[in-house]
Amino acid sequence: MSDLREHFNQAADEYDSLITKTLVNYDEMTDALINAIPDQESPRILDLGCGTGNITEKVLKRFPDAKITCLDVSDKMIDIAKEKLSDYDNIEYVNGDFTIVDIIDKYDAIISSLALHHIPSDEEKKEMYQHIYDALNVGGVFYNADVIKPNSEYNKILNERMNDKYMEEHGVSNEQKTSHKQDRENNDVPSTLVTHIKLLEEVGFKQIDVIWKYYSNAVYGGTRL
Repeated sequence: MSDLREHFNQAADEYDSLITKTLVNYDEMTDALINAIPDQESPRILDLGCGTGNITEKVLKRFPDAKITCLDVSDKMIDIAKEKLSDYDNIEYVNGDFTIVDIIDKYDAIISSLALHHIPSDEEKKEMYQHIYDALNVGGVFYNADVIKPNSEYNKILNERMNDKYMEEHGVSNEQKTSHKQDRENNDVPSTLVTHIKLLEEVGFKQIDVIWKYYSNAVYGGTRL
């Protein structure tokens, strides 16, 4: 993932200002991700592909006593997250490729946002889900907020239409829109929601559910029983 590391290092400074303008209903999607974590007093949580710390910040507003590990491939993203979350002393930061870094701790919840769609193949996604499953405590949950591949050619066109409309409504210039689409083309390898659910079942997850979906984005996951 060296190319992705370079890409996200370059994109880090503008990431926060662009993500809410280029990804449909980003705040609603990430709120759904945080709400999917079961109530606990001080859960142990892994933010897989933490980026600039947006998700961890939301987690800490709901679970101020959580112990959180932030893992990301981009050292620049990690630096921004550290600055953003500097008031907290209950966060561990790990800079590394989540596809090859061993998850050595056990967690009550593992969450991810806009990261796993960079894994190149369904088989490799399944391997990642297995690592996630093995790193959960019994009763622990995994939820992912991510880009989803459409199941039909019409839905692909529809998704693009809705994404374009959203970006136009949020003041994204034609140049920014073209750059965003090119980045997606170069770096994103999404799978269908049906595929994700099947892979989660195959590695052992139970109580699998889709918490939220809006066109090409979804929040889904399950429980290790």
